[in-house]
Amino acid sequence: MLKSNQRLCHNQDFMKVFKGKRHSLGGVLLYYRKNNLSTTRIGFVISKKYSLLAVRRNKQRRILQSAIQTIYPTILPGFDIVLSYTNHSKVLPYRDAVVILTELLKKTKLTRI
Repeated sequence: MLKSNQRLCHNQDFMKVFKGKRHSLGGVLLYYRKNNLSTTRIGFVISKKYSLLAVRRNKQRRILQSAIQTIYPTILPGFDIVLSYTNHSKVLPYRDAVVILTELLKKTKLTRI
C-alpha cells in the first residue's frame, strides 16, 4: 500500500487532476498534472460502470495499487496522477497492469526510464 503522502485523498485534488492531461492504453486511463510538491501522489478511480459489485471494483483497485507500488520508484516527483480502469468486460491481471502502466508512464514521460 502506498504511504499517506503518496496518495490523493481529497475530492478537490481529484477534480484538479481530471482537468489536466490524460492518456489511455488497454482500458486504463491515466490523468496527470503537476503539483509543485516533492512527491508524486496517486489516486485510483473504479466506477460503478465497471461493476455494480463492490467486491469486483475493490479487487481491480487493489491490483492497480500493487502494480503501481512496484513502479512507483521510477516515477518522477512533483505530479498528481489518477488511474481509472474502464474496461467493463474483464478484470485486468496484475502482470498486464504492470506492463500497461509502465507503457503509459513512458508515453507521458513521467518515468525516469
